[in-house]
Amino acid sequence: MYIMSHYNNQNITLDTKYDDNKQCIVGTCSDMCPREEVTLRKKEKLVHVLEVTGSGYKLIKSYSRSAASANMAVPRLLRPYPVLFDTIHYLLIKVSNRSDVPMSVLYDFLNDRLRAVRQDMTIQRLPPEECIVLLEPMIRFYVYFGYRLCEHPLSEYDPVLNKKYLLECLKWYLSSCDLIERSKVGVNDVDEIIDNLSSLNVNRGKDGTLSCDRILVESLYILCNLDDIHPLYRYLNLPKSIKRVSILKLTYNIALAHQHRNYIRMLQLSTRLCPLTFSVLCLYLPSLQKRALQSLSTAFNSKHLTVPVRVVQKWLAFNSEEEVRSACKYYGLEATDGVFFNKSNFKHNENMLPPKKYYKAKILSLKLEDVLSYTI
Repeated sequence: MYIMSHYNNQNITLDTKYDDNKQCIVGTCSDMCPREEVTLRKKEKLVHVLEVTGSGYKLIKSYSRSAASANMAVPRLLRPYPVLFDTIHYLLIKVSNRSDVPMSVLYDFLNDRLRAVRQDMTIQRLPPEECIVLLEPMIRFYVYFGYRLCEHPLSEYDPVLNKKYLLECLKWYLSSCDLIERSKVGVNDVDEIIDNLSSLNVNRGKDGTLSCDRILVESLYILCNLDDIHPLYRYLNLPKSIKRVSILKLTYNIALAHQHRNYIRMLQLSTRLCPLTFSVLCLYLPSLQKRALQSLSTAFNSKHLTVPVRVVQKWLAFNSEEEVRSACKYYGLEATDGVFFNKSNFKHNENMLPPKKYYKAKILSLKLEDVLSYTI
């Protein structure tokens, strides 16, 4: 049995091999929070406001950093797979609908409890079939909040940490998929592999339930690493049954256009993405817009000719013509009714503009539970 011991920024790797005959720790905690922790946190008044319900307290195991003096591999403190599945379902379907706290507070609470779930998974060395079921809703969670909170100040939300957790879950998920494929010699049909998850309580595409969609995760992995060529190599080495799926081919073509610096084509193709994958791409907009404006400053370099502002807005996915003018002024370009592209005036050393929510991003009108249940 394998487990990912660390995550490489460029490749998905499995670094540690465990003996299949070696007995793994199996959790025996039947509640979402061990009784010892419940007692301690109530006594120390460490109950989170989101753990207070109309019917009383409903505590969820919190994340704790490993310490040399602490033994975390205690069965009564670890939740087995069925309890972990129910915990994720409760957190992301029920708790996520709470509106009595700011969104950033809700995110911090859910993130902490999901980290505790991954901690239990790691200690118990859960098999890959169970890992992917637990990891996919976490991936959707980090993508969803990564976009919904992108305009929040750093004091409330850290996008770098969110991206770190997202990539950890993505790489763990895809490594688990690779392990499943290698264990099924002669099985090349991804649908046949996914069908084997039916015994793990996964429902595909039903309202109010978690779903499993490997194509979506493969697409998200490519779009989360547009500046890295290794996800493209991974795509080329995928089984044909996966590569030929149209939405994944679309994602690959978008990443390829990015490598070729064809930003206008890239954004044209992006209109066919689903809400989750489109939101990931939208987080790259400030970077794409700066690079595109720089390229246009060379391609349309002129002291007299202009490109209409409304055309630049459409090409580069700006929210408004005024936003185009503001961005051009920030990077040293003059813009009135049209943009005067001048390569000598472009400010290459300016930092990128902060991300802004794009009005065409459908994810802005979706709840987290909607994002968790759809498939592409």
